[in-house]
Amino acid sequence: MIFTEPVFLAFLAPLFLTYWFVLKGRESRLGLLLAASAIFYGWWDWRFLFLIGLVIGVSWWVAIRASHFPKAHPVRRFWLTAAIVINLTVLAVFKYFGFFTESTAAALGAMGLKASFPVINILLPVGISFYIFQAISYVVDTARGHIPAEKRLRRVALYIAFFPQLVAGPIVRAASFFPQMEKTKRLSGALIASGGRAFLIGFAYKAGIADNLAPFVDPVYGDALAPGDANLEAWSNSALIAATLAFAGQIYFDFAGYSLMAIGVARWFGYYIPKNFDYPYSALSVTEFWRRWHISLSTWLRDYLYIPLGGNRAGQWMTYRNLMVTMVLGGLWHGAAWTFIAWGALHGAALAFHRAVFIAGGRRIGAALALIATQCFILLSWVPFRAEDFGDMVTIWAAFTGLRVAGPETLPWFVWGVPLLIALDAAMGRSGLSRLSRAPVLREPAIWWAGLGALTALLLALYPLEAAPFVYFRF
Repeated sequence: MIFTEPVFLAFLAPLFLTYWFVLKGRESRLGLLLAASAIFYGWWDWRFLFLIGLVIGVSWWVAIRASHFPKAHPVRRFWLTAAIVINLTVLAVFKYFGFFTESTAAALGAMGLKASFPVINILLPVGISFYIFQAISYVVDTARGHIPAEKRLRRVALYIAFFPQLVAGPIVRAASFFPQMEKTKRLSGALIASGGRAFLIGFAYKAGIADNLAPFVDPVYGDALAPGDANLEAWSNSALIAATLAFAGQIYFDFAGYSLMAIGVARWFGYYIPKNFDYPYSALSVTEFWRRWHISLSTWLRDYLYIPLGGNRAGQWMTYRNLMVTMVLGGLWHGAAWTFIAWGALHGAALAFHRAVFIAGGRRIGAALALIATQCFILLSWVPFRAEDFGDMVTIWAAFTGLRVAGPETLPWFVWGVPLLIALDAAMGRSGLSRLSRAPVLREPAIWWAGLGALTALLLALYPLEAAPFVYFRF
């Protein structure tokens, strides 16, 4: 079930009406949201429910067991470690089993050794990376004493499986979500308006922009869900560059759009989900980019990986090591492929370089130059993120340098308008123009409804014939 599909409206409307106008008790509303989350997730494949149920059950039970011991007690640490290992094992089996066996076989083959591993086709459960990280966040936060262990299984289940952000984030912290379950919810015009504003902007990003960019990306890079169908030699250098620009726009507007729609839907039920994007293409450094891009993941990696590794407390070189390890594992989190590891390594090296030269070294450059350098790096680093293999990655990078012999086909000229869309979005974020939607004049009913009608008509005109899955569903 996708937010931009008509079936989601058929799912959401009765749920909203029942939640606010039929049920009055807190527990009954929590039960309804949990049941809705199970339906929403089971819509893809009902068998996935057993897996997420296992993750929920283990996290709930282990947190209770660990809570019986003092914070520094070795038994408490044992249960914390056990829960993390179990959750990561689930993630490794379903997402990385094939990658590890193929990589091991290739490495042994390079050494002249034959290796034969059983071929097991494992279906990747949608959203597994996101709800595993939420489960780990819950267990770690209870073990650290940041929140008490929740004895009611229903609440832990709703936290991990809350349907608006279940399959593609944002990754919500337990310390933020659990208190919201205890608050009394009241329906208001402000609640509907704030949720509607986020949902409409997200819908415009996803259906109006991202889905219309996909037809210019997939023919060049190949279908992301069907590896092996890319044929880069058939495309000119300008086509490869334009497709890379289109992908930079697609992944941002797609994922930021989903995050905004998730925030909007959660708001309609009285829950706050933190923003996940803050105009990242306006960043003046790679460090700033990661403060603005996929904020819930970057802060998760910081708090649960980078800082436990030692952060920047153990000296300069250990800091660089920690940055590299964090970003390489962050790249692997995105997908079971060496290209994702390369993408993470590129960002880890860039973060270390920025820290060494500009933070520790105290060097300064002009804002315009910093913006151009940062965004050029981000654009080029999207190549390994989207390319099917290292050969395609090198071919596309060669197109940027002009060292590649051009192919015969090119993309329509208007694809080159993608940088304008990105620049407009970044400028809105930097200048605060995005707050114009809250200007008093736009609160006049006639102007408000006219603007809403015009936006709806525009989105319907731009809506593709078939709703495309969100890019981050495959992570």
